[in-house]
Amino acid sequence: MSTFELLGMGFQNAFALWALLTIITGLLLGVVAGALPGVSFVNAMAMALPFTYSMAPTQAMLFLGAIYVGGVFGGSISAIIINVPGTPASLPACWDGYPMTQRGEVRRALAVAIVASAIGGLTSALVLSFAAAPFATFALRFSQPEFFAATVLGLISVIAISKDRPIVSLVSLFLGILIGTVGVDPQYGVARFTFGVPAMQSGINFVVVMIGLFAVSEVIDLIATNRDLRPSEAANARGKVSFRDFWDVRGAIARGSGIGSILGVIPGAGATPGAVIAYGVEKQVSREGDKFGTGIMAGLAAPEAAKNATTGSAMVPLLTLGIPGSAATAIMLAAMMLHGVNPGPLLFLNDPTMVYTIFAAMIIANILMIFAGIGVAQFFSTLMKTPPAVLGAFIILLSIIGAYGVRNNIFDVYVCLFFGLVGWVMKRVGFPTAPLVLGVILGPLAERYFMTSLANYNQDWTVFFTRPISGTILALAAVFAIWSLWPILRARYRSVVLLLAGRPGS
Repeated sequence: MSTFELLGMGFQNAFALWALLTIITGLLLGVVAGALPGVSFVNAMAMALPFTYSMAPTQAMLFLGAIYVGGVFGGSISAIIINVPGTPASLPACWDGYPMTQRGEVRRALAVAIVASAIGGLTSALVLSFAAAPFATFALRFSQPEFFAATVLGLISVIAISKDRPIVSLVSLFLGILIGTVGVDPQYGVARFTFGVPAMQSGINFVVVMIGLFAVSEVIDLIATNRDLRPSEAANARGKVSFRDFWDVRGAIARGSGIGSILGVIPGAGATPGAVIAYGVEKQVSREGDKFGTGIMAGLAAPEAAKNATTGSAMVPLLTLGIPGSAATAIMLAAMMLHGVNPGPLLFLNDPTMVYTIFAAMIIANILMIFAGIGVAQFFSTLMKTPPAVLGAFIILLSIIGAYGVRNNIFDVYVCLFFGLVGWVMKRVGFPTAPLVLGVILGPLAERYFMTSLANYNQDWTVFFTRPISGTILALAAVFAIWSLWPILRARYRSVVLLLAGRPGS
């Protein structure tokens, strides 16, 4: 049977009443879990795993897959409305989505985020349906050096997202990497930077840092400045949604969807590097790149499309090779194994009906996500109508619950409150917080991939450059850095030339 015939059969199964109800239930659970800071859709998938025991294998995959699709988007709802990213991949939504909310354009920001996420997810689902085999062959060539190179590319993107102070952004990034090293060395098991505090041996969780820097610091700033976030009538008029809003960001959505679809197929890359890299690329190519961070719709649309575009392509190595590329797909692999299903090339021969039903369900889930996202976002958007004191209290309560819920550890609550104060001070002095968070998230990943690469290749550090794919990615990272710094370097060069020519005032 051809791919179209198999996909048609998959749609027939996915449109069955039991399948649609399973997809809708999973979507709603995923969106809500993703929107609640500290809960995480991955935790929701893990908690949902026991409930799949009584399901058929295909139904179990549809349920978990729908939670995955909805959860990756759901984190952007809280990021846009209250500046609290529900998931690490939703961090870029804070940079331009929340400023739009502050201008009273919360409905427009949510609409752009929902549509961009749906298009990105739909694109990757189509890629999954028609290009699984060649993408899997490409992903099979990735090993630890390639994972390290991809993580470095994500870290380098910090230069691109910085406005006009890349050095300050790099300092913030390295501080984040330093914070990420606190705990026990993953390779040698030696405690480091714990200062004799036993609770610090478990490390500083990036979710806790993220909640403190963005949520708690925002409440402190809200109290300190006595701001009222409730939109005025004029702001409500500006926030009306039109078709032109989506048409204006069509290029950003297309580029984000492409970047996310490519990075998603790489095991270990995931939605967070995809969203950050898409934001950096869009900042460079956009005519309004110098205004990114002030509420530009392209800066919101690109990472939203990219992070959801990783959902379908992340299923490629799982289904074709049995390799989970993320925590979410690892849970889905566990569900398949529990039901006696062995993923891999033989799955396409032994049970193509199940495979293409999953493909069809991913497409349907991304379309239905628009309605699920609107419903959940409508509930959260009512928060903007509450008095600032009530809103601040709600955010603090949500932050404390979220911080404690990450690892059921009261120490994480203290860390969250501490970084809330640190984040407020950084905001007051104009020190960027986003690079610090990215350093905490990607720094430990880069360290692990670097150390395992050296261990696997006899401590030969040249392996990162001699392997074709890792060398190419690192070269792209270098080009990306130069491309991002070029305007500043060119301006410095012109000022030096003018100074040497005796025209300092020219």
